[in-house]
Amino acid sequence: MKTKKKMVALGMSLMILCGSLASVSAYVYVSGTKYQTVTHKDIPAWGMQSFDTYYGSKKATTGDFATFHKTHGDAALGNFAEIITNGKSPRSNFVGIPEGKTVLSEEHLCSKGTIYFTSVASHSLEPSNTCDVNLKFSADNLR
Repeated sequence: MKTKKKMVALGMSLMILCGSLASVSAYVYVSGTKYQTVTHKDIPAWGMQSFDTYYGSKKATTGDFATFHKTHGDAALGNFAEIITNGKSPRSNFVGIPEGKTVLSEEHLCSKGTIYFTSVASHSLEPSNTCDVNLKFSADNLR
C-alpha cells in the first residue's frame, strides 16, 4: 500500500510540474484592434535584431498594414520594427519607428486570426548594444 501511495504522489507531482512548464512557455496576446505593449531590451548594435515572441497581437481584420508606436528609445540613430511569426519569420516590411509617432508597415502573408509578434533592429551604424525600446504595436491598422 505504501508503494501505491508513493506512485500516486509522484504522478501528481509530475502533473503539476508539466502544467507549470506548459504555462511558462505560453504567450500573451491582445486583439489587433488594441495596442499590445512590448519592451525590447539590449538591442544588438550594427543593424542586428531583437525578437519578442511573448507579447503578441491577434490579427482581427483582413487589412494589409500593421501599426507601430514607439514610446521610448535609447538608440542615437533610431530603430526599425517589423511584425514576425512565433517562428521569427518576417511578415511585414521593416519601418523606421520615430519616438512618439505612429507608423504603418505593409504586411505580407498575414491572415486574420493569427497571432503576430515584433522584431526591433538597430540602425546599421548604431555602435551601442545596450539600447532599449518601448513599443506599442498592432497586427492591424489602428490609424
